[in-house]
Amino acid sequence: MKSSSAICSLLFTLGLVLISNAFMHAEANKGKGGKSLIEGICEETLEDKANCMRAVGSDSNVLKAKNSLQLAKAILEIALKKGIEGQSLLKELAASTNSQDLVQCANFDYDEVVLSFRSALGELKDDAQTASYDAAVAVDGPVTCNRRLAGAGIVNPVISSLNSEIMLFSNIAARATDHL
Repeated sequence: MKSSSAICSLLFTLGLVLISNAFMHAEANKGKGGKSLIEGICEETLEDKANCMRAVGSDSNVLKAKNSLQLAKAILEIALKKGIEGQSLLKELAASTNSQDLVQCANFDYDEVVLSFRSALGELKDDAQTASYDAAVAVDGPVTCNRRLAGAGIVNPVISSLNSEIMLFSNIAARATDHL
């Protein structure tokens, strides 16, 4: 009997510690107005708030971010990964269709996306203003790709969705780096 009550007491104490730790962690990740850091950033994206939360709101590194620098880094890492994946997809599509316009999107427009996000990541600690600029200009790649494909009469919902997603990541990353 003694050992079962000791075990129950120990489990109860551990439970309290875990619960209080969770509350402290949640409070540490609050920004202005009691909102989480990412909620504050997503609110700044205005019409894209819901899409912003869907895109980055459940990422573990975003949720663990305790300050604006950690949040911006987590968002830029996601954006860079998505840009690289998008470029890879465009290269596959270009190879299978022999479309010069898709080749340009993959090898020029999305090179700019990847370079911009990578540069923003590299500048985070030393030059927040340049990091913010680099994150913001990443939007140029998908905008140019959309224009190029429209001019060629190419309609592809997968590419349109990819371009919209990268534009959203550029917006989110720029807002996050603005807070540094």
